[in-house]
Amino acid sequence: MEYWGEVGLATLPRDRWGALGLYPEDARDFESQGSVWSAPIQLPAGGCQVVLNADHVGRMTVEVSDPQFNLLPEYSGDRSGKSDKESGLDCPIAFAAGNLSALGGKTVRFRVHMKKEGGSNPRLYAVYLRSL
Repeated sequence: MEYWGEVGLATLPRDRWGALGLYPEDARDFESQGSVWSAPIQLPAGGCQVVLNADHVGRMTVEVSDPQFNLLPEYSGDRSGKSDKESGLDCPIAFAAGNLSALGGKTVRFRVHMKKEGGSNPRLYAVYLRSL
């Protein structure tokens, strides 16, 4: 009796099992942008940096609010966080107010905005907080 066996291997970039995006693909104006909120998170006492694993990060902004969804003026609106990278597993977010050390030890929520522009289709795979 002959025995045959095979081994298959699939590789995926880390944290790419699922994604948040804007649907449907042929979105009208009101469907071409959206946002997602995080659960409340207590930030490390020394502060941290927000890092996204995403495609088309240039079409995303990150805002910070208190646990009751009240946006913090220093970290929202025109002062929202942005990345200078377009896509990748490790896209650091920079805020106009600087790093988040002023919020160290506080509980906050993050809001990630996405917007379709110029044929881009932003996808958010993961959000990391990196201690300073």
